Amino acid sequence: VGTAITAAGFGVTIRDGAGGHLDSCTVTGRHGGILLTSRADPEVTGCTVTRGEGNGIYVTGGARGTFVACTVTDTAQPGIAIDGGADPVLRGCQVRGGDSYGIWVDEDALGLIEDCKISDTQGYGLYVTRGGSPTVRATSVTGARQGGIAVTGGRGTFDDCLVRGVGGTGITVGPHGDPAIRRAVISDVGGHGIDIAADGRGTFDDCVVSRVAEGCHGVRIEGHPLLRRCTISELPGAGVFLTTSGRGQIEDCLITGTGQAAVCLHGGTDGTNRYSARFGALLEPIGAASAASYTAPADAADMPAAAEAPVTEEEPQSELDRLLAELAELIGLDRVKLEVGDLVKLVMVSKQRERAGLPAPPLSRHLVFAGNPGTGKTTVARLYGQILAALGMLTKGHLVEVSRVDLVGEYVGHTAPKTQAAFERARGGVLFIDEAYMLSAGGDEFGREAIGTLVKLMEDHRDEVIVVVAGYLDEMERFLAVNPGLASRFTRTITFEDYSSEDLVTIITGQASRLRYEFAAGCFEALLTHFAAIPRDRNFGNARSARVALERMIQRQARRMALLTEPTRDQLVELLPGDIPSDDPVRAVR
Repeated sequence: VGTAITAAGFGVTIRDGAGGHLDSCTVTGRHGGILLTSRADPEVTGCTVTRGEGNGIYVTGGARGTFVACTVTDTAQPGIAIDGGADPVLRGCQVRGGDSYGIWVDEDALGLIEDCKISDTQGYGLYVTRGGSPTVRATSVTGARQGGIAVTGGRGTFDDCLVRGVGGTGITVGPHGDPAIRRAVISDVGGHGIDIAADGRGTFDDCVVSRVAEGCHGVRIEGHPLLRRCTISELPGAGVFLTTSGRGQIEDCLITGTGQAAVCLHGGTDGTNRYSARFGALLEPIGAASAASYTAPADAADMPAAAEAPVTEEEPQSELDRLLAELAELIGLDRVKLEVGDLVKLVMVSKQRERAGLPAPPLSRHLVFAGNPGTGKTTVARLYGQILAALGMLTKGHLVEVSRVDLVGEYVGHTAPKTQAAFERARGGVLFIDEAYMLSAGGDEFGREAIGTLVKLMEDHRDEVIVVVAGYLDEMERFLAVNPGLASRFTRTITFEDYSSEDLVTIITGQASRLRYEFAAGCFEALLTHFAAIPRDRNFGNARSARVALERMIQRQARRMALLTEPTRDQLVELLPGDIPSDDPVRAVR
C-alpha cells in the first residue's frame, strides 16, 4: 500500500495464479509497469504507472485481475495491453499520453472496460484485433492522434462510448472486424465519423455522428455493416458514402445537414455505366430519412440517375464460408488447416448421412493441440467452435479458456465443483484447457480428481461441449496416459509446428502495415536473419517474437525521430534495417 516501485524490468510481476492486492502505489519500470501472467488474479486499486518503455499494464497468459481507478501515462508501448486469452476488469481507469495505443486488446483476449478515459495517445485510443472481444461500457476517447476506436479481426460490444476530438477517424472497423456498437457519440474528429473497411462488418445501433473533417463523411462503407436508428448530421461530405464494394443495411436513420447527398452511392461501372452496389433497406423509404437519395459523384455525371440504377442481387457470404476463409488466411499452419478442414468435411458428411437416414460415422470432436506457445492454438480453437456452430453441431460456438487454477480446488471437495462450473460455462461451445498436462504433474490427487470429473462430464454431455486440451507435445502424450478415459476421448492430436522465419517476416509485415509503418530496402533480409538466429526450443515465442521485434523497431525509430525537428511523413512511417534489435530477442512475452 502506498509504495513507490522502480525496476529495470517490469515494476511489478504477478504470475502463476497468484492474487493479492496492490493499493495506491506508484510504479515505474523500464520494460513496463505491472505484468499479470499465468492466470494471476490480483486486485489493483488507485495505482499510477508512468514513463515506461513498455506497457503500463500488461495482462496476458489467461490472467484476470481487477484494476480500479488506476492511471497510466506516457508509455512507449500501449498503455494497457491485454492478450493471450486474458480477461481482466478495468473500471474507472485513465490512460493519458504515450507513443502508442491507449488500450490494446489482442490474441483472443476478453476483458471488461468500464467508465475508463483514454486521452492524447499517439495511436488509436482503443484497438481490438486478432480475436479480441472486450466488453466496453461508458468509456471515452479524446485527443487520440491516430483515431478513436479501431476493431480489426476482432469483435466486442461497445455501449455508451464517446469519441471526440481525435486526429483521425472516430470508429474504424478493419477487415474481419465485427463489433456491436450501441449509443456511441462521435463528434469533432479529424477523419470520417465511422469507416468500415472491405470485409468489415459490425452493427451500429442508436449512434450519433456529427462534425467530421473537411472532405470526410459521416459513415464511409467498403464492407457490410448494419446501421439502425442512427443520427448523422452537420457534415461537410455525405451522411453515408458507399464505395464500389460497399454493401449493408440502414434502418430508421436520420441524416441531416450534409454538404453532399445524405447517401452517396459511388458505384462501380464494370464497363456498362450501371451501378453495382447493394444497400439493402435503403431501396425503400426510411421514415425521417426519406429525403436521402443515391447520388453519383461529381466525376460520374454521364451515368444514369441513381434512382433508376438496378441493384445486383448478390448472395451474402455464408457464416461457414466466412469462418473457413478466416482459417485459410491464417499465416503458416498448413498442417493444422488441413486437419481441421478434414474434420469439417467429416462433420458435413455426417450431417448429410443423417438427412439420408443413414447412421452417422464415428466422430470424436474432442482434440489435443500440441505445440510451443504462440502458434495460434487458441485462435484455431475459437474458429473450430464457431465453425461447428455454423454447421449446427454446437448451439453457441463460444470459447471458454481455462487452466489448472480454474479447475483444481484448494481443499478436499472443492475441485469437482470448480471443474463442473467451468464445464457449464462452456455449454454449447468449446472448453479450451491450456497447459492441460499440469493437471497430472507430480501425481497431484486434486489434479487427478479434476481429470476424473472432466472425463465423466464429457461422457454425460458428449453432444454439448467440445473439449480441446493444449500444451507441449511430450507432456500431452504423458497427460493422456494418466487416465484410460482420456485416451479414448481424445483420439486426434493436431500438432502446431513452429513458424518458419519466412512466416515470422509475413506476420511482422502485417503487423507493421496495420500500424501504418513501412519497411525500407534491406529490412526483409535482415529480419529473416534475425528470426533465423532465435533457437527453436520450447521457450520460442513464435508470433510473439515477431510482435516483440516490431515493438523494438518502433522504439528505435522513435529515438531517431526525436532527433529531428520536423520529420516528414515518409520518415515517420519508415523502419530501417538498423532498427532491428541486434541483441538477443525476447522470445515469449514482452
